[in-house]
Parts: sequence; structure tokens; C-alpha cells
Amino acid sequence: MNEHEQGNGIGESPGTLPLVGSQGNQSTPDRSDLVVDMTGIQKLDVTSLALLLTAQQSAEKEDRAIWLAGVPMNVWQALHEMGLGHFFKPFPVSAEVVV
Repeated sequence: MNEHEQGNGIGESPGTLPLVGSQGNQSTPDRSDLVVDMTGIQKLDVTSLALLLTAQQSAEKEDRAIWLAGVPMNVWQALHEMGLGHFFKPFPVSAEVVV
């Protein structure tokens, strides 16, 4: 079974993704995590994707997570189709984050 056939959040519940990332069942960011606001981004171009992946690699080296806020479902789907969705966590819309 490949990644697309497993439960990856796509198609399981329209318009939602689980708040589970590669570092466990964490539903809100830690103080050291990075939150990227992607409001208004309608598609990922090569430059945007390269920036996200560079940030993710740097964060992983520092044991930090990357959270994406304001991401349209089509962008999440593109990340998952490329096999990259598990590197990022969806920022909880209604969660309170302590800074």
C-alpha cells in the first residue's frame, strides 16, 4: 500500500486534515516551532516549495516543527500528492497559542 492509499487526511473528511504530524499527536505549536502564514497562497510554485522545504529541513535539525496557517485545501492536497504533507502540520484555527 503506498502513501496515497493510507490514511493521510486527504478524502477522509472533506475540508479537514488531522492535527497529527511527524512528531506525534501535538495539536498546538510549541514555543520553538515555526508557524508559516500561507493566507492568500492559491498554488505552490517552485520557489515557494523550495522555501518551505528549506525551512522544514532547518527546523528538523533543531527538533522543531513547521505549522502552516491559512492553507487552502488544494495546496494541502498538492503537498500530499508530492509526498510532502507529513512534513508540515496544519495550524489549528481556533487554538490559543502562547508566545
